[in-house]
Amino acid sequence: MNNNWNVNNRDRKGWGGYRGRGRGRGGRGSWPRNENFRDQQTPYGNQNRGFRGGRGNFGTHKKPSRETPGKRLSEEEIGVTEYMSDHKGFNGIIKCRYSDFQVSEINESGEIAKLTDMSPPEPPTEEIIDEDEDLLLSKYNLEILPLETWDRINSLIVNPPTDKNVEVDVTGMSKEERTKIHDSVKKAFGPSLVSSTVTIDDKKIVRFEKFKKGVRRDNRVKWVWPGEYVHFVLHKENCDTMEAAIRIAERLKLNIKPSMLGYAGTKDRRAKTTQWFSLRKVDPRKIVAATKDLRDLYVGNFTFKNYNLRLGMLKGNRFRIALRNVTASDEVIDEACERLRKHGFINYFGLQRFGTRVDMPTYEIGRKLLQSNFREAVNSILQDRASSRSMARAAAGEARLERAINNNPRDLIGALDQLPRNQRMMYLHSYQSLVWNRCVSRRLRLLGHQPVVGDIVPLHNLQHNEVEEDDESDDEKDTTDESDYSVQDTENNSVQDTGDNSVQDTENKECKDKSKEQEKNAPKPKVPVKILNEEDIASGRYSIFDIVMPIPGHNVEYPPNMKEYYKELVEKDNLKLEMTHKNKAYSLSGAYRHIAVRPEELEWRTVRYNEPFCDLQLSDLQELHQYTDTGIVQDGKFKACLLTITLPVSSYATMALRELLKVDTSNDNQAQQNNYFKSKTEDNYDTEEKKEDGESDDKQDKNDSSQYNENIGNNDNRGEKRKNEDESEVDVKKNKEDNLDNVI
Repeated sequence: MNNNWNVNNRDRKGWGGYRGRGRGRGGRGSWPRNENFRDQQTPYGNQNRGFRGGRGNFGTHKKPSRETPGKRLSEEEIGVTEYMSDHKGFNGIIKCRYSDFQVSEINESGEIAKLTDMSPPEPPTEEIIDEDEDLLLSKYNLEILPLETWDRINSLIVNPPTDKNVEVDVTGMSKEERTKIHDSVKKAFGPSLVSSTVTIDDKKIVRFEKFKKGVRRDNRVKWVWPGEYVHFVLHKENCDTMEAAIRIAERLKLNIKPSMLGYAGTKDRRAKTTQWFSLRKVDPRKIVAATKDLRDLYVGNFTFKNYNLRLGMLKGNRFRIALRNVTASDEVIDEACERLRKHGFINYFGLQRFGTRVDMPTYEIGRKLLQSNFREAVNSILQDRASSRSMARAAAGEARLERAINNNPRDLIGALDQLPRNQRMMYLHSYQSLVWNRCVSRRLRLLGHQPVVGDIVPLHNLQHNEVEEDDESDDEKDTTDESDYSVQDTENNSVQDTGDNSVQDTENKECKDKSKEQEKNAPKPKVPVKILNEEDIASGRYSIFDIVMPIPGHNVEYPPNMKEYYKELVEKDNLKLEMTHKNKAYSLSGAYRHIAVRPEELEWRTVRYNEPFCDLQLSDLQELHQYTDTGIVQDGKFKACLLTITLPVSSYATMALRELLKVDTSNDNQAQQNNYFKSKTEDNYDTEEKKEDGESDDKQDKNDSSQYNENIGNNDNRGEKRKNEDESEVDVKKNKEDNLDNVI
C-alpha cells in the first residue's frame, strides 16, 4: 500500500463531504474557513464555530449570505432526456474529488496545453537599430530636430520652472517619425521633460514641457519581447476561468479589465485544468511575480505571438477522468466504452451551462433580458450575487452593476453594461442552449437516430459549432496604448502615457475603431446548409453525426421537421424565433451545433485502491515537481475506471459520461454516492460529530500541509488548508459560468 497517498489529499471530502458538515446537513461542524466569513461576531460570540444543522440563525443576527444546499437543477429540467445507445451502463462516481477531473486545452495547431516550466523567460538583449544609431553619437540629433529647436528645448531645462513649452509641428509626419522625435528627446533629457502629441486645429503638434511635481508624465517601458502578446499556460485547481482572470488582473494592478486577458475557452471550476491565456504587452516577469502567491493558480511556458486569444480559438479538449467505486465487471466496462466510441453521445449542453440554482438558473435571467424585463433581470443577478458561494467572483462586474443602479435606478441598460460582456452573453446563451436541448430531445424521441427528410447538414465543416460569441471583446475596446511600449502599473493616479503613442494620439486608434465598428455592423454571412430530401436519405451519404440543429437566432435556417416546435417554445416565452431585439446587444444571430458527436480519442483502464480519497492520477503540477506516488495498489478494496477522452470544441465531458454510465450527472445524484466506503454505523456516528471536530481538523490540515510541502514544495500548497473545508460545500454553488464552452 502506498503510504503517501494523502500528501495531496486536499480535496478529500468530495461532493457530499466526508463528515457531512455544514448548514442544513443535520450534523455538527465548523463553518468552512473563508476570509469572507472570518470573525463574524454575533450576540452569542464568534460564529466561526458551527451549530447543529437545520436550526437557522442565532438570534436576530443574519449570517453572511451563503447558498444552502438544496435541490439543484436536474438534467430533465434542462431538456437532457435521451441516449444514443442502449447498453447496460455501470456505476461510477463523477468528481468525487476535483482532481478526478483534469482538462487540457488543445489549441488550433493540435498542441495540448501542459505546464512544464514556471520560470519567466529572460528578456532579449535590446539591439540598437541601425537607423537610430545616430541618437547615441551626440546629445542633440540634428537629423531628428534642427539645432534651434534643441536649444529651445534645452532652455526649458536650464531656466527656472515656467508654464512655457516648446511645440513642434509634425503635421504630415508618420507615426514612426513622431516616435523618433519622442525617443531622441527622451534619450537626451531623460525624465526632465514630458512630451505629448496633441491635435490643434487639424494640426498634429508634439509638445515638450519641463517636468513639474504633480504633472503627469510618461512612464512607459520599451517593449523588447518578440511578439505583441505574451501567451502563457495557466494551470488552475478548483477555480473557474472567469475567476482566474479577475484574480490575475487584480494582482497585476494594471489599468485593464479581466476580460482583457485573452483565453480560448472557459474550463470547469471543479477540476484541475490547463489552458492558454494571453495579455498585450505585459512583461512575463511581472506576471510571474504577481501570481506567485495566488492560491491554486500557476503560470508558465511563456511564448510571444502577434495575436490575442479569443473564445473559440481552440481545437478541443483532452479530459483525464477517474470514476471511483466502480462495481461492474471489466467486461461490462469494456462493452460500455466500446459503445461510446462507436455510437458517441448526444451533444447536449451540460448542467454547467445553466448554473445550479433551481430558483434562478442562468437561462431564466437570459429569458428576462430577451424579454426586455431588465429590472427583473438586474434583481435576479444581484440576488444571485448575494447568495453566491464566491463573493470574490461576483465582486467585480456585479458590484459595478449594483453601484450603477444605486446611482441611476432608471438606467437599467447602462447598469447592465457594467457587467463583463462575456457574463451578459452567458445569460443569453444559456437560454438558447435550453431551447436547443429541448428541441434535440424532441427530434430524437420522435424521429429516431437516423437522418430523415427535413434534417439539415452543413455544406462545410463548422469551425466553431458553439453558440455565437461576441465579435468585440472588452480588451479591444479598452486598449489605449498602440505603441511599442509595455503596459505599466497605473496604481499612482499621477502617472499617464503622454508620448506620441499614448491615448492622446488617436489617429490610429480612430481608424482601428472605425474599422471595428464597420466589421461589427456588417451582417454575418450565413453558414450554408442543406435540407435533406428523399434522395439524400436514400443515398446513405449522411449519418446522425452529420445532422446539425440550429441554436436560435436571426441568422440560421430552421429544419422544416422541427421549426414549429422551436416556434412553440420561444413564443411560449413571448419571444420571436428570430431572436431580434431593439437593443442590438441583445440580438442573437444563432449558430449550428451537431446533434451527436463521437470521441476523437477514448482510452480506459481499471485500477484498484484502498484509500477513498487517494490520488488516482497526477496533475501537471505534480508531474512538474516530479511527484510520482498515487493510491493505486494491485489488490485494493475499491475499483476505479481511468478514462482519457478527447472531445471537440464545446462538447461536454459530463454528457459523454452520462452516456457511458447511464446515470444522472447532477450534483444531487452524485453527492449521494460519496460515502460508499462507510458502513451504516460509521454514517450514524459521523452525523453526531465530536465537539472538538474543528480542532482535530486544524491538526489534520497542519499535518497535511507539512507533509505536502516536504514532497513538492511550498508553491503547491498555497492556501490549501482552507480548501479542505470548502470542498465539503462544493455542491453549494458550482460555477454559473462554467462553460461558456466547456466545452472546453
